[in-house]
Amino acid sequence: MTGSHYQLSVLVTFSLLISSSAFQPIFSSPPIARSRPATLLLPTTLVCLSSSPANNHESNDVPSLPPFLKSPVLTAVYPALLSHLSAHGHPNIPLGSPDGKRCKTLRRLAFQNKLSPDEVSHLTELGFRFHSFEDVYHECDFDEMMDKLVRYHEEFGTFQIPKKYERDPELGAWVTVVRRLYRTRELPVDRVEKLDGIRFEWVSTRKCGSSFMSRYREVLDRLKEAVGAGMEAERVLSEDVELRKWIYAQRCAHENGKLSDSRIQYMNDLPGIEWRNISL
Repeated sequence: MTGSHYQLSVLVTFSLLISSSAFQPIFSSPPIARSRPATLLLPTTLVCLSSSPANNHESNDVPSLPPFLKSPVLTAVYPALLSHLSAHGHPNIPLGSPDGKRCKTLRRLAFQNKLSPDEVSHLTELGFRFHSFEDVYHECDFDEMMDKLVRYHEEFGTFQIPKKYERDPELGAWVTVVRRLYRTRELPVDRVEKLDGIRFEWVSTRKCGSSFMSRYREVLDRLKEAVGAGMEAERVLSEDVELRKWIYAQRCAHENGKLSDSRIQYMNDLPGIEWRNISL
């Protein structure tokens, strides 16, 4: 056999050995076993792991509820309050979403004294905005409050409802704002006519025990008298130093966040002046 024939024979023999199944384990590696995703192999186990804080980083981000939160509405919206606080610097979620509606409900519950003191205190610390008297007036249904007003009169024979009426705080607040809007001629005519129809008492005869209201009435009467006589209110403030000091004190309280919404509205009703600009 020539050298070329010998080489050809060796090549053929070697090719046959490579292709044979008997030789395959020696010269080839077995297929690499690729691991399958856990979702395909162990769906049940994966579900269990997803609920375990140790295996799910997202669950570590869910805030735990303080133990004193008992209101179902508050516990439902609490995570969203913290999320909104983190994103916007305050927890007051606007209307237009389910959580915004829950915030609106929370405000009514707080005004109706249906949240615990601890819940109210915690919300205050977060910066949650509660209802002012004006908010109650604008959010309550007018005809519904009229019905409550009539029932109150049937029971007590008067429309002199306390501003802080414990049995129905919303009714006391609503009546207070109704009288204020009537005094400033901002109450719609149709509502005035409805209240006149039940002989509503437009002037409160209840005496407010606060020193603020006592002094406020004096200031209001003085400015009304001056403006009615064609005198500039600024002239009155120049002549009455004590009156000016009192108004300035309210401005300072407002700037320090210590003037309530209802008192701010009272100050806004003072005629002829911009009380926020008063200086000594």
